[in-house]
Amino acid sequence: MANEQKWSSRTSILSLSTEVLSEVLARVASSSSTNLFWAKLCCKLFYEVSDADNIYQRVSLDKFEIVPLQKNDKVSRFLKKCRENKNPEALYRKGVVDYFTDKHEDSALECMEETANSGHIDAAYALGIIYIFVGGDELKRKGMRLLSRMKKSRILKGRVKLCRDNLRALLRMIWVKNPVFLNPTPICCAMTHERKTSSWPMDADDVEESTCEGCACDEEIGAICAALPYR
Repeated sequence: MANEQKWSSRTSILSLSTEVLSEVLARVASSSSTNLFWAKLCCKLFYEVSDADNIYQRVSLDKFEIVPLQKNDKVSRFLKKCRENKNPEALYRKGVVDYFTDKHEDSALECMEETANSGHIDAAYALGIIYIFVGGDELKRKGMRLLSRMKKSRILKGRVKLCRDNLRALLRMIWVKNPVFLNPTPICCAMTHERKTSSWPMDADDVEESTCEGCACDEEIGAICAALPYR
């Protein structure tokens, strides 16, 4: 009886359309790449369906190192396919690493802008930082607006500290060679009003105390500078 139920369950799954199976595996992939790889081993159909574009677009990359210690061609091909299918995390990682290491600067910036527009919070935060460092009135204001919008949003302000910590951790893994980030620290607020004087690191509550938009952005810039070389 138990064997009949097991076979019936398996048969019902395999009878699903390719589109439905693809969606099921995409949801599995979005929570764990490990579970996706195990699913691929279940049967030939799962193995074939797991190569669908939407799965590469949504697969979680939490198990993959941002900067691998050793090159693995199989992993490199997998991540490349994720980027080709617009996986937000894959695009974000590629964009940040390339931009800060001064590789393919224009395409790296486009990559992060596309990812930020898709709703990737870390990409939006990194863009705000980059725009302020690049400078120029227009880009600087754009960067300040991005960071300010995040810090004021009821939904996003709780994520700012995580975005900050993620970017700082990533920058410590790479050799930052883009001269933009080796220039003098940009200043967003030149006013002489009372400002926070506590040294970094600050917790999320400390950051939120700043009511001046420029000061709040300067605090974020200070945090990122602390993770950069030669500062």
